[in-house]
Amino acid sequence: MIFAPSAAHPWRDVWPLVAQSGDGNRWVSGTCWLYCRREGVRVLWIGTVSTPGATGDVYACGPCVAELGHMVRVQSHDRDRATGHAVGAVPGHASQPHALPRH
Repeated sequence: MIFAPSAAHPWRDVWPLVAQSGDGNRWVSGTCWLYCRREGVRVLWIGTVSTPGATGDVYACGPCVAELGHMVRVQSHDRDRATGHAVGAVPGHASQPHALPRH
C-alpha cells in the first residue's frame, strides 16, 4: 500500500483504508455494537467504552467501522473549516484544560 507524501496533503486526507474482514486484523464472530446491531457477523474490537458503573469492549462490523471513520473525517473537516486552523494546530491563546476535581 502506497500513501501520498504527508507534506503535500493534510493527514486527514491520507488516512489508511478502513479495516475490512480478512485484512489481517483480529476479526472475530460476534455482535456489532454500533449502528446495525447485527449478530453473528465478523467484528473488530475498536475500543473500550465507560459508562457510570460499567466498562465494556466495543466491537464493530466492517460497514459500521467505515461509517464511524467517515463521521470522524467529516467532523474533522468541518471543525478545521469552522476554526480556520491547520489540522492539529493549537492557537497560542488557547488555555490549558482544567483538571477535574478529586472526590
